[in-house]
Amino acid sequence: AVAAPGAARAEAPVRRTFFRLPSSNGFGAVLLDLGAARLTHFREHLFATEEPLLDERGAEVWVGNQPQAVATRDLLYDAYFGLRSDGRQRWLTDVPVDLDASGYAGWTGGERGGTGVVTMVQRVGNLECAQFFFAPQGLAQAGFVMAMRVENRGDAPAEGVSAFSLHNFHLGFGRPGVMADIGESGETVAYDASDGRRDFLERAFAGVVAARALDPVARHGASSASSPADLNVYRIVASGAVADLPDLDGAAPTSDGSVSAFQWDLGSIAPGEARWVGVAFAHHGDPSGAADPLVQGALDAYVGDKGAAEVVAGEIAAYRAFQGSVKVPPTATPEETALLRQSAVMLRMAQSRESHAFLREHLTRDQEPRATRFGTTLGGEPAALPATVAHRGRGAVLASLPPGEWTVAWIRDGAYATVAMAALGMQAEARDALSYYLDAEAGRFQRWNELASYAMPPYQISLVRYYGFGVEETDFNDFGPNLEFDGFGLFLWALRRYEELTGDTAFVDERWAEASAKVADALVALIDPDTGLVRKDSSIWETHWNGRERSFAYTSITAARGLCDAADIAARRGEAERAAGYRDAANRLRAAIAARLTDASGALAASLEELEAGAGYWDAAVLEGIAMGLFDPRGRIAAATLAGLDAHLRVPAGAGWSRNDDRFDHPGASDLSPWGSEYDSAEWVVTDLRGAVAARLMGDEARSDRLLRWVLDQSSANYLAIAETYDETSGAYKFNAPMIGFGAGVYALALAARDGLVVGPACGAYFDEGPTDATGAGGGASSGSAGYGGAGAAGAGGGDGGSGGNGGG
Repeated sequence: AVAAPGAARAEAPVRRTFFRLPSSNGFGAVLLDLGAARLTHFREHLFATEEPLLDERGAEVWVGNQPQAVATRDLLYDAYFGLRSDGRQRWLTDVPVDLDASGYAGWTGGERGGTGVVTMVQRVGNLECAQFFFAPQGLAQAGFVMAMRVENRGDAPAEGVSAFSLHNFHLGFGRPGVMADIGESGETVAYDASDGRRDFLERAFAGVVAARALDPVARHGASSASSPADLNVYRIVASGAVADLPDLDGAAPTSDGSVSAFQWDLGSIAPGEARWVGVAFAHHGDPSGAADPLVQGALDAYVGDKGAAEVVAGEIAAYRAFQGSVKVPPTATPEETALLRQSAVMLRMAQSRESHAFLREHLTRDQEPRATRFGTTLGGEPAALPATVAHRGRGAVLASLPPGEWTVAWIRDGAYATVAMAALGMQAEARDALSYYLDAEAGRFQRWNELASYAMPPYQISLVRYYGFGVEETDFNDFGPNLEFDGFGLFLWALRRYEELTGDTAFVDERWAEASAKVADALVALIDPDTGLVRKDSSIWETHWNGRERSFAYTSITAARGLCDAADIAARRGEAERAAGYRDAANRLRAAIAARLTDASGALAASLEELEAGAGYWDAAVLEGIAMGLFDPRGRIAAATLAGLDAHLRVPAGAGWSRNDDRFDHPGASDLSPWGSEYDSAEWVVTDLRGAVAARLMGDEARSDRLLRWVLDQSSANYLAIAETYDETSGAYKFNAPMIGFGAGVYALALAARDGLVVGPACGAYFDEGPTDATGAGGGASSGSAGYGGAGAAGAGGGDGGSGGNGGG
């Protein structure tokens, strides 16, 4: 049976509330703020942190209960263009932005989006200033391009036109966090016209940035915080009076707050005619001068003799080539196709391509020593700094792009992203992601006190996430660390889906020994013999430890699915005994879920502990029990689960659900989930889209389409960037965007599922929901294979809602 939909109602009107659009080439990222009409962010790496902070002895540094990390730096305060026309000049930051005409450039004529080229359109009189900002795919280091096309849309020539660019880097002291500005002290700017170049070189503690004008310039100026007004390049343009920038030849004195600027005299522009200007930038972390040939050589190789128009056209052509191999479901509408193609770009931009990094011997300021765990070759002895080290970060897929907070690689988000890549035809990217998880430094928490009672086996998949250089990481609060086991099953699911979708069994065979021993075997060892479920963990919503760990349904659901997939891989390889062992473990685990994690109606509960308390056990993450093929989508468990989620978690503004009931369950009473917040009550896109997959499997196509349409309308209004959450009362974007695995990835999977590319029944058959006895024990697989008894708890505990959990682990 299919759960009946709730009363008919319309979603809240969508609103555009997201204006900060990122571009990334996998080495760095740049951020255009349409609201401020300027670039406001350029980071030296794509990821938020590099590695654990080490002291002079090489030991990891902790402050209180918090491990410390080396933060990536934001190197740019702002950058933007200016224009002289009609006898006055101004910076374009003071000119309104045409928000409807701006956004991601089309990958081909007549299309919207599908590139990482962010556009901003402004108009000054009859002159349209179309600007293009991007991190170049063809530049194998952190860098970006800003370009502008000035087109005369009037009927008469525009006379005396000039364009300006201003570049305000902060290259001084500090590492306050990747979205915070570092200092601007001790900066030196020099102009290099050798060999036909038009380069500014700005250097300070955080390295050197080369800024190359892409077209011949009339002026090239620089100033600092101490420059007089008549020599201050910002004020000269901002004053409005026609005045040229003063040239800088050679090097300016070292100063605080240095900026550089170019001026192009475009002259007369006829009606319908356009002129182009632009600047390309590249960064290296060595300020000594030794890196100057490296950054300038990188720009030589990337730019060649191309002007701004050719550089922009070349970048769009690179995305056009990429889109040529993207698989779009035939049922996708033009609107859906635009969002899907942009989602493919987001997946690509969020994947780290970096495998080496230059590290100074100083950390945040001169004379503050830095150490590293990495060598100049992968696996080598820790390098004496300064040095270029080899690290394990290549292939990581971040959970979000900036300005989202989660520019960190989580295995959970990454698994959804990896499967989406495979479904979209991005085989190389998916393979790189899987390789990353198998090559990263993991197993670091095996002997932690929190896991002592678990006899934690050796493992390869992070229990939470990773530092940017590919080192396992967790986070702490007053309740200790997050320690999560759902990543094991999700990785195995992704590995099997990769070989199914791409046909690349050779890669899986190459890495199977490690995947089976340190992922699948480790997961089997984590099944609790007392409950039949995976041992207590922090799971998808990261509840932390010290009494907040639970026997979460999501972890056991993903584990059962992953072990079924591991069994399929082993069977394909002819490993019959191994396959039987994984399949048996998966089926017993699934039976325990049915017996111990369903209430009297058959609905899946968030956790064993909350179910036994008798209330407050609703969690939209359990939709994976249907979407991942554990339970019959036309069966009792699926129908009761969806009905229960609708009754307890449906949000007033949107088409979907809050992620769980933790914010409001048990008000005024002791509670098994006292940590609830706005993060819990918000509507989550990942559960909306996994719910769309589940609803379609259940035969409720209208419900599935409604969820898809809601996400499509929201994203289309917000520059094709998919949010993490929507405000549950207004429907507005909330918290982080653009999301990758939990956004672009699950959107791609939902469209693929609608087109028939679904995950089949786990272990070949849905769970047999035949007659249950008084203990709640269910049957076995519905294919007629031997049944598996339940794990013994009643379907719905009659607890009093009081505190539960024994603090485990």
